[in-house]
Amino acid sequence: MNGVDKKRKDRDENGQKLFGEFPETTKEEWKEQILKDLRGQDFEKLNWKPYEGFTVNPFYTAQDVEHFDYLANSTASKNPFIKNTETKDNDWKVSVAISKGDIKLANEAAKKSLRAGADSLTFICEINGNVISGVPIQNKNEFAELLADIPIGKIPIHFRCGSTCSMGILSLFINEAKERSIDANNLTGSLDTDPLRTLELNGSFDSSESDVFSELASLMLYLSDNMPKFKGLKIHGNQFHESGASITQELAFAMSSGAEYLDKLTSRGLTVDQISKHTSLSFSIGSNYFMEIAKLRAARLLWRNIIGAFKPKDEASKETSIETETCLWNKTSYDPHVNLLRGTVEAMAASIGGSDFITVLPLDSTFKPPDDFSSRIAINTHLILKNEAYLDRVIDASSGSYYIETLTYLLACKSWSLFQEIEKLGGMMEALRLGFIQNEIEKVRLDREANVATRKETLLGANQYPNLKEKLNGSIGSPQKSERLKKSGKKITPSNRNSMEFLLNFLYKDSSHIGDIAPRSQKKRGVKLKTLQPYRGAEEFEDMRLASEIHAEESGKSPAVFLLPIGSLAIRTARASFSANFFGCAGFNVIENAGFDSPDQGVDAALESGSKIVVICGSDEDYRQVAPAISKKLKAKNPQARVVIAGNPRDHIRELTESGINDFIHIRSNALQQLRDYQKHCGIQGR
Repeated sequence: MNGVDKKRKDRDENGQKLFGEFPETTKEEWKEQILKDLRGQDFEKLNWKPYEGFTVNPFYTAQDVEHFDYLANSTASKNPFIKNTETKDNDWKVSVAISKGDIKLANEAAKKSLRAGADSLTFICEINGNVISGVPIQNKNEFAELLADIPIGKIPIHFRCGSTCSMGILSLFINEAKERSIDANNLTGSLDTDPLRTLELNGSFDSSESDVFSELASLMLYLSDNMPKFKGLKIHGNQFHESGASITQELAFAMSSGAEYLDKLTSRGLTVDQISKHTSLSFSIGSNYFMEIAKLRAARLLWRNIIGAFKPKDEASKETSIETETCLWNKTSYDPHVNLLRGTVEAMAASIGGSDFITVLPLDSTFKPPDDFSSRIAINTHLILKNEAYLDRVIDASSGSYYIETLTYLLACKSWSLFQEIEKLGGMMEALRLGFIQNEIEKVRLDREANVATRKETLLGANQYPNLKEKLNGSIGSPQKSERLKKSGKKITPSNRNSMEFLLNFLYKDSSHIGDIAPRSQKKRGVKLKTLQPYRGAEEFEDMRLASEIHAEESGKSPAVFLLPIGSLAIRTARASFSANFFGCAGFNVIENAGFDSPDQGVDAALESGSKIVVICGSDEDYRQVAPAISKKLKAKNPQARVVIAGNPRDHIRELTESGINDFIHIRSNALQQLRDYQKHCGIQGR
């Protein structure tokens, strides 16, 4: 059911009306009931305005989705443009990313993942300039060692190798398959070739613009002729997401990249059918659950429109494979087990949205290489969603949800409008050169950063509800291993580097290395552009807290905050709890107290603690009556004391400030800015 086809929306397969005993409820009646429940409060306050640039209403009905043309006369099983490519169920591949810096360990990790339930592998071997990061596979023998005892002809194998040497990595893969007598026609998986992503992150291509797209055309032509099940071009939205973009921007920029590739490759002789069948889309999935479900559905609608504009001969060319990975943006290094919950929500959204391949990042990915526990739990997340929640059983389970259908439509429309704006500028590359893409993302990024800093947007364990006993310093593992590319010294001409036939023969030799085919000249990369800057929302809070940890280790004393509760038990307890949470986010040692018999007793205890920051916790009226005297006595004996009020007593702020109160902390505070100031007051150097 999709909730739209008037012939079917309220009837079963026999034509009998469903729930006929219940009277129909109009949209106006729903709103009338809501207004009644609000008891005079403004209905508009229930509207939500996300980063995506449109308003989300508190409820939707069939009336809201009747005009959505993509839903007309469609059912979940017959609408390939909003669901995944499965026709019988909603199954997806359990993909695991392997980045071990030792080939033998990478092989063991891959085999262990397969035994644990994975059925798709991604090897991270990113080549950037003269450096390879992750699994350092550089020649035929190392490739054989990496893939030993892995059934490469039966499961998808993906290589996250960048665009520099993707044809070389593919050549090594094909040669290994030949050694095992596996027909290349049966190999499945992908490369993550995406030169525009390289441009966005590095500011320039790996070589000249002409060479980059000529190599991509050669790769796609080879796949079209020889490897029908393998993807060569991967259009990423991940870098936009991780740089702070809205979902609208993520979709629009990914689609603009796709249109740019279609234009460049068709001008080099490939057909849209050849290109589309060897192209996949890749997105990061955040924890905005319903919006992320709608994102993947909207992506398929948008891709259909773009492919349709290039007049494919095969209708199946409008379909696409989507790969997803739980995002890094909202993950935290402190309280990392919360990442398990985030990853589960994100994997659910990806599966219901129709992702074909899903990678759940291990919960400790932000601060160290994953261990056996975190790797196993990441795989188990998939297995629970499949075997206990049965999310793999129902095709397009969100179809018919008025809310999700509306989000799908709004995202598609808003993204399409932004896509058209980019096309008017001359396409994705020109928009990047003009700085349009970067500036648009920067606007949303600044909003996100402000919301995290003021804690309007919660990152549990980082800017809210920290585990005060947790320490991170000492738990941080070594970064992903990198090493220089090996080279035999053999000279490779640009035409040979562009020939799969040559590369297959060249890299079959034991003495040849991937480094031999890496572009040698750095002179023709074109203009340097402003780059995207992927980051995590929690980074600034985590850096601040880690600075407190390091200061404590080096000085032998943790920076302390003394809570001085006064007055009403209920109010002082609530504000003391707020204060402990507030200062805990920066790693301060919060000295909590149940209460004192008198303000003087509290002042004496505060002075004895040696704390440079004292927070008075009570009611607004208590502050007016008692806080000035407390501040005066504290500063008489400790002029360096910073006296803070927990709350926002608007009617008394001027009076309290004049009496010596330094600051006020409350729910509207810019926590990041104030906490940095308090650290500076305590002599803590920021990281």
